[in-house]
Amino acid sequence: MKIIFFILLIFSNTQNSDNLFKESNDLYTNGDYQNAVEGYLDILKSGFESAELYFNIGNSFYKLNNIPESNYYYEKAKSISPNDDDILTNLSFAQNLRIDKIETLPVTDIQNLKLSILDLLSEKGWSFMLISLIWMMCFAFTFYILSNDSKFKRSFFSISLLFLILSSFTLFVNIEKKKNSEIKYAIIYDKEIEVWSEPNNISELKFLLHEGTKVKQIDVIEDWLNIQLENGTIGWIQSSSLRILD
Repeated sequence: MKIIFFILLIFSNTQNSDNLFKESNDLYTNGDYQNAVEGYLDILKSGFESAELYFNIGNSFYKLNNIPESNYYYEKAKSISPNDDDILTNLSFAQNLRIDKIETLPVTDIQNLKLSILDLLSEKGWSFMLISLIWMMCFAFTFYILSNDSKFKRSFFSISLLFLILSSFTLFVNIEKKKNSEIKYAIIYDKEIEVWSEPNNISELKFLLHEGTKVKQIDVIEDWLNIQLENGTIGWIQSSSLRILD
């Protein structure tokens, strides 16, 4: 009985989320971006998330000219669907609204290839791929063990070996993806913040950053964060100035 109640509760919540999502889309279409945002955020609070939901929130904040929020939610959408052209295009539009124009460090062809492979799927997608390949390898090896025909035996052995190689490669990708996911990034939310050479405001003032800029978190000391920009520049800012992309 409890299981049936639990299933009905999940179904009810899904229906409510779908209805609220449709209502929020209608509000967005009619130009009521603020109420559309509130509807989308209510869906997030219910525990549901998707690339489409984050993308729509980013679109709404973009229309409201909210630079940090639009950049934040487009980045969240990208983390789930890294190769979605619409997300990448709108993220570039939101990045163009930022005051800080920071050039990225050049990367080698090998690094580009590695990043392209990692971005083919999300972290969950690569994990699902690994589990699927392991299961297929097990099935192929089982047929190899059970088969009495030498021809089929060779075929199933070759197939199981292929899946073993693919599983090993996918495992490596999963490890690299996990490492990348452990790197924390954040979006600057203050209109303007000071970046210092040390975790205090009596050290050397290095430069200023502005809302919407994405930074990489290197270290944390109390309420100070050691951050790195896309061009490799490092400095310290107060943690209250930004929002972590978790």
